[in-house]
Amino acid sequence: MKSALTFSQVQPFIEADLRAGQTPALMGPAGIGKSSLTEGLARTFKTMVFTLPVNQLADRADLTGVRMTQSENGKWRQEAFPHSIIMEAIEYAENHPDENPILFLDEFNRASSDITSSILSFQTLRRIGTIDFPDNLRMLVAGNDKGNVTSLDEASISRFSVYHVRPDLDTFLSIQTLNPFVTDVLTKHPEDLMAMEAVENSSKDDGDDDEDEDKESEEYAFSQLEFMSEDTFTQVTRPRTITYVSEWLNNMGIDKSGSDTERALLGQLFADMTEADDSNILLAGIEAHVGSTTFAHHLFDEINTHFNAMLSATHVSNQPVLNDLRPKQDIINALSRSQDVQAVEQLITNMSEKDRLNTLVWLTEQSSTKEINNNQAVTAFMSNAPHHITQFDNKAIQNLMKVLPDSTKVAESAVQAMLGSTAPVMNQWKGMIQSVMEQD
Repeated sequence: MKSALTFSQVQPFIEADLRAGQTPALMGPAGIGKSSLTEGLARTFKTMVFTLPVNQLADRADLTGVRMTQSENGKWRQEAFPHSIIMEAIEYAENHPDENPILFLDEFNRASSDITSSILSFQTLRRIGTIDFPDNLRMLVAGNDKGNVTSLDEASISRFSVYHVRPDLDTFLSIQTLNPFVTDVLTKHPEDLMAMEAVENSSKDDGDDDEDEDKESEEYAFSQLEFMSEDTFTQVTRPRTITYVSEWLNNMGIDKSGSDTERALLGQLFADMTEADDSNILLAGIEAHVGSTTFAHHLFDEINTHFNAMLSATHVSNQPVLNDLRPKQDIINALSRSQDVQAVEQLITNMSEKDRLNTLVWLTEQSSTKEINNNQAVTAFMSNAPHHITQFDNKAIQNLMKVLPDSTKVAESAVQAMLGSTAPVMNQWKGMIQSVMEQD
């Protein structure tokens, strides 16, 4: 059985291959976010990544553009007119000899065999027709390890460093800011990143190890859109489709804001049922993006719990008001997991000043500190971050005033830690903050 590495595990291996001029091949299920890994490589190598979706090419000519041309003297010769993305990569490499730009050929084994064979020659010949690849241009390919793919012989495969990959939650959360309901589900159910189809009324016998083995083998099983009959098919939960449902919820206005608009929308969605089987309209919308999986049902339950809380609340003062300052997910993850002051100080050092200030203000709200769920780390951040901030701008003060006067919102221990800081930036505002809180 092939060993599948998470993105965080495989990235240093890929970086070493690229530095050595070798070509890594990332193989794994569709939709797990292999393409997103290249964003990290661009940051690491401080260069550009040029992505060509090979599966969108019709034939070899679309890739290489090799054709016969006739010169003025009537002689014929073979010339290459490579795909525009390939030419962009070549020209960039020639113009930036001190960099190692990356040509990323995605879905390379979902194209026709003649296209795949041409890609194999890129690595060995380092040229297309009469056009040479610059020595500093690196190559990376990615494909699917199951399904309708072009098979490769041993000689071809031996030209690559083949890594079988699977997604990991930390990497997925660090590359984007997801809808808060989606983040809550993945935090509580990390296995839902590759959720299987939800099975109702299932039972298992005591001591039945076969079921556990089957579940383990299916955990990262490849599954695209599975056509169940002539006119129906089932969607799946993968990092790609989770991102889609997150964007859909945000655009719908289902964002955990607790606003009147969100309340009215959810009220309508929970009231409406489909005509065919009386299933909930909202659940049907979620399943359209991620299928009828455990993730879909957990997401529906999370939104339902939020809606019920809004209905039972006598006021909305407990709803967060600083959502627009919410830090990137990798900052939240790092702060939540910090075990000591040194880890928090390292995090502060690595942040931009804008992120430090926004995070400092965001943590003055009680709902923010609850999300971090690490009082020691919050206290360390609030005490040390002001030493790395030059000033509180007007926007920061305005946001503080949204929270400080309301004892139901303010995170008092976090604010006290901030007030206890000896940083020069606190001298101007410490008195104001204390007086506002005392008035409440």
